[in-house]
Amino acid sequence: MFCALRLSDLGIKDVAVIERNDRLGRKLSATGNGQGNISNEDMSSAKFLSSTGDAKTVLRRFGKEALLQYMSSLGGLFNADETGRIYPASRQASSVTDLLRFALTDRGIAACLGEKAEFAEKRGAFIVRTQKEEYLADFLVLACGGKASPHFGTDGYGYALAKSFGHTVTDLSPSLVRLRTDPALIRGLKGIRTDCRVSLKKENGSKKRTLFLQEQRGDVLFTDNGVSGDAIFRMSAFAETGDFLYLDFLPEIGAGSVAEAIRHKIAMYPDMRAEDVLRCIVNSAIGRAVLRRCGIAMDGNAKDVSHRSKYLADTIKGYMLPVKGTDGFENAQVTKGGVPMYELEDDLESKFTENLYIIGELADIDGECGGYNLQWAFSSGAVAAEGIAGRGSACR
Repeated sequence: MFCALRLSDLGIKDVAVIERNDRLGRKLSATGNGQGNISNEDMSSAKFLSSTGDAKTVLRRFGKEALLQYMSSLGGLFNADETGRIYPASRQASSVTDLLRFALTDRGIAACLGEKAEFAEKRGAFIVRTQKEEYLADFLVLACGGKASPHFGTDGYGYALAKSFGHTVTDLSPSLVRLRTDPALIRGLKGIRTDCRVSLKKENGSKKRTLFLQEQRGDVLFTDNGVSGDAIFRMSAFAETGDFLYLDFLPEIGAGSVAEAIRHKIAMYPDMRAEDVLRCIVNSAIGRAVLRRCGIAMDGNAKDVSHRSKYLADTIKGYMLPVKGTDGFENAQVTKGGVPMYELEDDLESKFTENLYIIGELADIDGECGGYNLQWAFSSGAVAAEGIAGRGSACR
């Protein structure tokens, strides 16, 4: 949608959007928990991941300020929350979709709804065939999304279209997704949300060493079979089955201070039930999980666990959870991987097929949680439109 609008703004005529769903922007309308987090105040290329290139050039050509200026020109009002995430003032993602949809209609851009592009090739002009029609075009933009949330129509078919033009596709995996862990280690924690420092580590079996991979700070939400929340979503881009998560439930307090607080409470109340020792130190349900992890009976006396104060503190500061996998593409927000960036020009034109552009989630770029993936979608659409406008004088 955004690419089509920019093409029209740049004087390109006869633009059409071929959409497999029965309405435009279904997935866009669900972004940001339905609130439409379109960008972020901290729009750094370091927030984007790729094994084959980076987002720098595209973001430099059309970044956060350009996006906000354009969206405002369409009649929207946007502001950032305390974390820097930029939302429409309405806090409705559907209103962002409406902005684009109204603009497309105003410019007379055709939206061919309920038509999945099943086949595409280039024989002089591009030929795109759907279940209903055959379309001819001088330029073709593949903006089909990845494999995440296939109920919105993003089932990965765009990768097959890219491959039909000679492109390769990197390994694909779900990102911004819940991680699964051992349910026994999080028993009783479902629904608990807490601020944590989360570390991701890998055990090096041959040398018996723990390798540090990544660290994030933010919300962790416990589910019935794993963990969710902002920190986990950001971590999911790096986590693999067999890795280990370490949750620091008290990121602002050192392990020594935590151990001293536990010793002090036990000294004051030696006959207190063990279950109550960690109250007002961590969430009560988390406290019970820590005690179970340390092998301490809930109905024991506090004085009987005084010698384990350091062990309790260390467990609070590094609650280990093995990664058993993810909740899959069905529940992911983004696809990690895609068409390698080295197969695309700076304006995202294919290096294999002239006048073919591959944008958005189809390209091997994915961003952190916080508006980065929508920014990439809009930025890549705008840059591709500029590339087409620079070559498409015959289409004006």
